[in-house]
Amino acid sequence: MTKVRLCLVFPHVVLGGGETAMMEVAEGLRERGKIALDVCALDNLNDLQMGGAATIREELATRFGPVTFVRRRWELRPRLRAADVVLWYGVSNAVPTALSAEALRPGSIRVVHTDRAVDGPGFARRWRRVIDAVVCVSPEVARRIPGAVFIPNPGSPAHLTGERQDFFAGSGRRTLGWMGRLVPLKNVPWLIETLETIGCNLLLQALDTPLLTVVELKREVEERGLGGRVRFLPPGRDVGTLLRSVDALVVASRHEGFPMVVVEAGLLGVPVIATRVGALPELFADEILFFDSADATSLRRALAEAGPAWGEKLRTKVHRLCDRDAVISQYLDVVERVHFDRRRHAA
Repeated sequence: MTKVRLCLVFPHVVLGGGETAMMEVAEGLRERGKIALDVCALDNLNDLQMGGAATIREELATRFGPVTFVRRRWELRPRLRAADVVLWYGVSNAVPTALSAEALRPGSIRVVHTDRAVDGPGFARRWRRVIDAVVCVSPEVARRIPGAVFIPNPGSPAHLTGERQDFFAGSGRRTLGWMGRLVPLKNVPWLIETLETIGCNLLLQALDTPLLTVVELKREVEERGLGGRVRFLPPGRDVGTLLRSVDALVVASRHEGFPMVVVEAGLLGVPVIATRVGALPELFADEILFFDSADATSLRRALAEAGPAWGEKLRTKVHRLCDRDAVISQYLDVVERVHFDRRRHAA
């Protein structure tokens, strides 16, 4: 049986939840035996520009073998031309521009990972002539884009091997954990500024970016006299140590789609406290403790309530909703449908 030639394009090499999810999807599709996978990533950030950020370069090469790192947009064209279907995400114009330049282009599937307006209907309308299917990790976003389908992020224990550690021995306070990219919308400075009101310790595993550096946050911690209550774990793929070492995980973001860290917390039965962003209120209405954005007192109450029962409820829901085999099957259905439709169109 001839395999479908699938090209997966990463819009950058910065490590984040979307990248974690798409690597899991790619590996799962390849395991099914129906896909010949080609992986490439837009890599136009040098080490200085990255500011020491963790990237996916090494993991892509380890998981998928030869990977094409594209530094100029035109270098995408031969990769896409050789594919039957292209799977891509993000708001970079590089992929749709390259697709539109092909007289007989491959099938095109776009994945939307956030709930921001810039990623939604407007982008889909602009490039509708080169998009055959849209997958959204948030059902609310899927409803805003005509024809889009909702597929949740897949669960995977691959990066959860770390062991519990007592980072705040003898403090008597509960420990709140946070993990993600240090971009302003994640509201990490607010967590530090209001830590006294929240009344907890804070364990952070930050993937540093030029927008907000770990050095700046550490300076803020010292200036506020919180050195004994805030700890930074080094950037890394394994988030098991952080999740096993906290009483709850916090998502304080202003925008999200379907945070991969919530899936990872759920796999380990760790309670999650979150703002009402993205898919979380709809999909986890009874499994996540929600707090009012920028309201430290609301967060304090949620942390006081968080306990093992909340973690177990979340674990049950994540195992059902984010079952890896089920998610991969849904993606495979979309890939095969788009491939069939493009072949029929070409005939």
